[in-house]
Amino acid sequence: MAWRLGLLGHPLGHSLSPAIHEAALAACGLTGEYVLYEVDAPALADAVERLRRGERDGLNVTIPHKVAVVHAVDGLAGAAAALGAVNTLVRDGGRVVGHNTDVGGLVRAVREAFSLGDLRGEPVAIVGAGGAARAAALAAAQLGAGVVRIANRTPDRARDLVLALVGAGLRVELAPDFVAAARGAALLLQASSLGLGLAATAAAWATAMLTIEPVIAALAPDAKVFDLVYRPEVTPWCAAAHASGRRAASGLGMLVHQAADAFTLWTGHTPPRAPLLAAAQAALARSATVLP
Repeated sequence: MAWRLGLLGHPLGHSLSPAIHEAALAACGLTGEYVLYEVDAPALADAVERLRRGERDGLNVTIPHKVAVVHAVDGLAGAAAALGAVNTLVRDGGRVVGHNTDVGGLVRAVREAFSLGDLRGEPVAIVGAGGAARAAALAAAQLGAGVVRIANRTPDRARDLVLALVGAGLRVELAPDFVAAARGAALLLQASSLGLGLAATAAAWATAMLTIEPVIAALAPDAKVFDLVYRPEVTPWCAAAHASGRRAASGLGMLVHQAADAFTLWTGHTPPRAPLLAAAQAALARSATVLP
C-alpha cells in the first residue's frame, strides 16, 4: 500500500517533517507521501474526520492545535491522556485516537544529548506554557525531576498549565518569571517560541539575549539546557548556555525521535534513527537560506 501521512498545523512553511517521514518510508522499504495540511481552528475537526473516514492513514498535529485537537478525537492514549495534548493521530477502525510522542521523544533526546541518567530529585525549569511545555513537564518527571518550575511570558497561561498538571498528579510550581524558574535548576527545558527562527544578526538577537542570559546565569553551574526549538541551528538559548560554559542542545533530536515513534504507531515499522536525523539536518540547512 501507499501510505498517506501528513501534518496538521499553521503555519507549516518550513516544517522538516516531510523530509524526516520520507526518509522513514525509504528506510523501511515503504511507499507513500507525507503532506503538509495548513488548517486553521475551524477546519481542524474536518481534517480529523478525513482520517476517520480512511482518506488518510496517519496525521501529526503541531502548533497551534495540539490541545484543541483533543476535542476532535474519539479517545486519548498514554501521555496524551495524562497531558491533554496530542501530536499524533492514529486511525483505529472507525475511531481516531490521539497520542503524544513528544514526551518519549524528549526524554530520549535529553538522555542522548547529555548522557543523562536520573536527575535524582533535582529541580527542572520550563519556559513556556503551550502544548510543548505540557510534554516537557511530563518528560521532566520521567527524567527524575523533583520540582518542576514553570514560567511564561503570559502568566495566566502558565497558571492554567500548572493547575492542569497538578490535577494530573505532577509536582509543579508556578514561577513568577523566567529567572525565578531557573534559579538553581539542573535542567532547563525551553518550550516557548522565544528565539524561534531568529537569525544571528542585528538587534533582534541582542534583544533576545537581554532576556535569555539572566535566565541561563541563574541555573546551577553544571546545568544542561535543552531548547525544543531547532531553528536556527544554534538557537539563542543554546548560544547563551555555551557562552556560560554550560552544555546545551537544540530540539532536532527530539523532532526525529518523536517522528520515528509516530511512524511506528501508523505503520508498525520502526525506522532507524540515523537516516532520519541526516534528512532533518539536510532539510534544516536548505531552509536556513530562506528564513527571515
